[in-house]
Amino acid sequence: MSVVVVATRGIAPSQTDIWEPAMALAVSDAIRPESRFVVESLSQQGVDVWMLSGDNPTTACAVGAMVGIPQDHVIAGVLPQQKAEKIQYLQRSQVAKRSRSFLGFGRASSERRAIVAMVGAGVNDSPALTVADVGIALGSGSDVAISSADFILVNQDTTTMLTLVSLSRLVFRRVKFNFAWALIYNLLALPIAAGVFYPVRSNGSHVRLDPAWASLAMALSSISVICSSLLMRSRLPIVGFRAMKLGRGES
Repeated sequence: MSVVVVATRGIAPSQTDIWEPAMALAVSDAIRPESRFVVESLSQQGVDVWMLSGDNPTTACAVGAMVGIPQDHVIAGVLPQQKAEKIQYLQRSQVAKRSRSFLGFGRASSERRAIVAMVGAGVNDSPALTVADVGIALGSGSDVAISSADFILVNQDTTTMLTLVSLSRLVFRRVKFNFAWALIYNLLALPIAAGVFYPVRSNGSHVRLDPAWASLAMALSSISVICSSLLMRSRLPIVGFRAMKLGRGES
């Protein structure tokens, strides 16, 4: 929010140096209707949302309260060249806790440095987009911001952030699952291909794996991994419908 003061002065020669305030105007950008929904959804998924703003602390905290960002997560009065420094500060100070498990058995907690994603659209955001672990630019933003970002949201709907976060997590989980599946598959098939059953005789001949069956087993391994990856299409979260209702102002 910016405050504009309008002053007037008289046209008489004796009044040309006298300015009198006539009115004060408050100018602010309209908040997107889906902003609060996006912030709340990210918080429910375990993502801490921070706001970097060049406005004064009072205005920044007021805007943060409107979209659901707590006051201690608002960094105000930041100059353009300081945004990158604030991103580095968050990378050093924030610690993310996560629980790990192997194939669903056992669970252990660990701590690591938080991964910071920066969302911006202006020219002043480009240094911070470069420093952040993940830079996300809006498609309607400046060319400098777009060239500095890792991801570009082609539309102006910020609910696309939810799809990006959910899709990235789903892809990483699927990669780990495919790796574990391929590892177990090869550990079971490798001894057979190496001739572990060769000493066993059947019908007077040694039991061994025919090259044709070995090729088929390798092809089936690749096909199973591809089919597992294609199943991600049915696991994507449906967030567009609710975002569309919020954008229309429906409850």
